[in-house]
Amino acid sequence: MNQTRVFLGVALPIAVVIAIIGLFLPEDNATTYYLVLQPLSLLVGAILAIYVSAAYRKEFKAAMMFCSAYLLLFMLAIILLSRNLLGSFFIGILGQNFGALVWLLQLVTYAMLVFFAINVLRVVNLRQLNRGGWALFVITVVVSLFIAIYPVMPLLQSARVELATIWYVIIRLVDAALVIFLVPVLWLYIQFMKSRQKQSLTFTVLILGVICATVFDYLFQSVLQIFPGLLAESSMLRTAIPNFLYLLGYLIIAVGLYAHRKQDEWGYNAIDKALG
Repeated sequence: MNQTRVFLGVALPIAVVIAIIGLFLPEDNATTYYLVLQPLSLLVGAILAIYVSAAYRKEFKAAMMFCSAYLLLFMLAIILLSRNLLGSFFIGILGQNFGALVWLLQLVTYAMLVFFAINVLRVVNLRQLNRGGWALFVITVVVSLFIAIYPVMPLLQSARVELATIWYVIIRLVDAALVIFLVPVLWLYIQFMKSRQKQSLTFTVLILGVICATVFDYLFQSVLQIFPGLLAESSMLRTAIPNFLYLLGYLIIAVGLYAHRKQDEWGYNAIDKALG
């Protein structure tokens, strides 16, 4: 456990540094930097999730496989939406149907994350939330819905709301719902691990990475909506900071997965060292 904490204490600050570098690059270079590292970090996370699944059976093995699928599909969605070579290829083939492909891909991606959470719940046998868990759940509902809806209120209040706007709001609400769902899953998992006198730090890091990659951008948008003078409309940070938050979330996921897989080995090594 000590070695796990040491690893996280070193790896997480490194993840922050890697993600924050793009904020100090020229705009074009920053775009390329994030465009390369975001899919790469998701690919690494997907591979690590498969690596983690090899150590488990049944529900948690399935959970990690769904986590891997979620990360891989998320990577593909980013590549397609970036309008690079692969994205341009599909646009050329599908034309106006390209948007439908993106929506379908997002839907399947969300489904993988839901299946991941469901299988984790099966591991913890649906233990009841205690008061602390319910309090955190209520706070999560309020905050998640607020940061999902508040920044887009001007769009919804316009005289004519287009279909694209409705879909945009739906996606934001789905993101909020996923976070609302994941928080009690995390709390139940922590209770379950405590009941078995095991630590849940690495899984907590993993879920926090997912939450960071899912709704922290919405939090940033809410801050700008509340304090409009905080950044100039032309500031590159309006796009660079969301990219920073996404990359940070993906890197945290990878760090959490690696530590989760290695924690037992590190624990056994610590015991061997103590006995030796």
